[in-house]
Amino acid sequence: MSYIRFITLLALLTIVGCVSRFMPVVQGNVEVSGEFAILVADSTMVAARIDLWNGEPQYLTEDFSLIYVRMQNRSRESMRIYPTDFVMIDENSIQFDIVPNDIVIEIALSHPSLVPDRYYIFPDTQRENIARINTIRRNIMTRAFAFGDIHPGAIKEGILFFPKLDNKNQKFVLLYKNNEFLFKK
Repeated sequence: MSYIRFITLLALLTIVGCVSRFMPVVQGNVEVSGEFAILVADSTMVAARIDLWNGEPQYLTEDFSLIYVRMQNRSRESMRIYPTDFVMIDENSIQFDIVPNDIVIEIALSHPSLVPDRYYIFPDTQRENIARINTIRRNIMTRAFAFGDIHPGAIKEGILFFPKLDNKNQKFVLLYKNNEFLFKK
């Protein structure tokens, strides 16, 4: 019995070890620290990394590529951040724009696991489903990057949702106002 467990564990470790992740690459005025690509300019500091979603909904990365960003306004004036300030460009030069948070929530809530079925008539099932829907909505909204003003000295952080990048891609660029954050497998 322990031999079978050992072989299963070895197989799982091999599979996990073969899963490749995108990692940041030093390029231009972007430095790398751990899993973060970091841009430090006179008025702004931007750090970006691939986000591995944990929590509800666990299936979110099936539909989206997630990038966590942390921004600090280093100036003496408020600075406005727009969704169009960020784009993702894959290795084939295909541009991906940010998916608005309300669309992310709509797609997440349309997952087959949340669609009522014949058991939905039972009150306990209804309560569980409603609680899960509320948790999903809350998790996405609290972890998503909130666009708008960043006050002097303040920091904003959160996840940018992009359409799912094709697994065949070996690299992509996250652009922030013409600053390139390069990520490679």
